[in-house]
Amino acid sequence: NGVLLFALESYISWTGDASLLDKHRAKIAKVAGFPLLKVFRHEASGLLANRREFWERHAAHGIRDGMELAYQLFVAMGLESAARLTGRMGEARQSRAWRAASVRIRKAMLGPGRFSFVESGRLIKRREVGGAVQSEIRPLPDSRLPTQAPLFEKGSHFLNPDTSAALAIAWEFVDPAGRVARRTLDGLETLWNQRWTGGGYGRYHVTSEPDSPGPWPFPSLFVARANFEAGNDRKVRRVLEWLDRVPGSRSGAWFEFYGPRPVPPYPQVGIVPWVWAEMLFLFIHHILGVRPSETGFRLRPRLLRGLPSMDASLRLRGGRLELKVRRARRGERPGFIVGGGRLPYRKAGIDLPFPADGQILKVEAILPGEPRGHVPEVRVPVFKGE
Repeated sequence: NGVLLFALESYISWTGDASLLDKHRAKIAKVAGFPLLKVFRHEASGLLANRREFWERHAAHGIRDGMELAYQLFVAMGLESAARLTGRMGEARQSRAWRAASVRIRKAMLGPGRFSFVESGRLIKRREVGGAVQSEIRPLPDSRLPTQAPLFEKGSHFLNPDTSAALAIAWEFVDPAGRVARRTLDGLETLWNQRWTGGGYGRYHVTSEPDSPGPWPFPSLFVARANFEAGNDRKVRRVLEWLDRVPGSRSGAWFEFYGPRPVPPYPQVGIVPWVWAEMLFLFIHHILGVRPSETGFRLRPRLLRGLPSMDASLRLRGGRLELKVRRARRGERPGFIVGGGRLPYRKAGIDLPFPADGQILKVEAILPGEPRGHVPEVRVPVFKGE
């Protein structure tokens, strides 16, 4: 529900088409109100509780009643979108209520206390209703799950680390430059090449995998997006270079998963659009830094190290944005050239009006030159519990 509300606001911000607001006013209210029903509410924390985790594992896999990081994140983001949308519709009271609910969930997620999703300085995946971290799972004896999977091997089956934690960093829900983000991303490095070679991140710790072990493209892009915001460009390039090598890359049709698939016993034929969705987020939202809102858009570009320039032509409301991003030449001052005028460079970006209907807005972003110095090798730390 949170993702649907976020997507609706994104659609309206990019297109300017607000007809869905009036047409589906009652449905929007139901979508926003559903996660706040009492059946999901964990009274002691203010968080949302359930027994199904982000990757669709449930009680049969050993998931216990509790709170999932990704569900708090997306509901909080969705309620904030709902607050802005209903504010546009003149429903100020409802807008305030949903914004307050979003703030409560966010504070409960990241604040102090025994239900916080920050543990030992990093983001964790899941807490039980009593406050304990659910760090391991064990399938139920009568689960009827395929026993060839790593989940049925002897030993511990860890829930952390999990790539869904990267989304809170990618969306800047936590400070990408902060200690929590840095420690979380360090832990996620253990998911690269777990029981395979050639690259790619697994969705989560392979010991808790009820399917075949192997790398997944769109979770790998979760981590790439988070690393971009954290300034870890080498790790971003590593994901993109891996995606350029795997089968499907030449046609732009990536499989959901790469690797042998004895569990369940069918061939790997699933091509999912989620990979492209994550790529578009990386290229447009993060690297090009085009972020529309109700009245205009923020432009906050940053080029990956080793990438000299990017060009884009994007439909934006009734017009088009023609954007060139490049590094400053020697002796050239960074800045933004907009419609013939020049604005000073700001790392936080600049706010611009939408192009008029049928018009083209030309912007050239001249960024500071390539930073000097050696790019360090990727360090792979050992995650506690492995």
